[in-house]
Amino acid sequence: MMAVIKMKWQIAKLLQSSQLFKEAMREVEINEEVDFSDAVKRNPDIRSMQKVRVTGKGSIYPTERMMRFDLKIEGEMTLGCALTLDDVNYPFEARIDPVYTWNPDTYDEDSEDYLVKDTIELASAVWQEIFVQIPLRVVKDGAYEELEKLGVGFLTEENYEQEVENKIDPRLSVLKNLKFEE
Repeated sequence: MMAVIKMKWQIAKLLQSSQLFKEAMREVEINEEVDFSDAVKRNPDIRSMQKVRVTGKGSIYPTERMMRFDLKIEGEMTLGCALTLDDVNYPFEARIDPVYTWNPDTYDEDSEDYLVKDTIELASAVWQEIFVQIPLRVVKDGAYEELEKLGVGFLTEENYEQEVENKIDPRLSVLKNLKFEE
């Protein structure tokens, strides 16, 4: 038996359900669309974001006082083109496996686990992963051609290498007139 749950719930209720159904409720299914519009407003790099689809499973370990998840995050954000500043739709997909523990005795500060008191909230772990997915720079298709039409030129790596090969250092230019005897 699988239970569809929300992105936030009380540990006591989850443990109670786990004890009522014994092995049947030891695993829960996550299938949510999450709206991060408030977090997007605080991030100037993201212009907008569609609702994010979060799917996966969570396993409850009552004796260890922990819950482990395996989640897939899918969505699309709108970013600014680095060259033209036009909107660029940037799809992303990621997998995370956060672990939540409510046992301070076994919690390791150096681990990536989350120590919680009474509520497990997946939204913060999902948002952290989305934030990591933001590229440093995005360029829309056809941006270089668009700017070249406006008179803005770009130096490609090939052009640069040719320019360096053909260019003579001005300090050494007098040497080109010297004739060597064979």
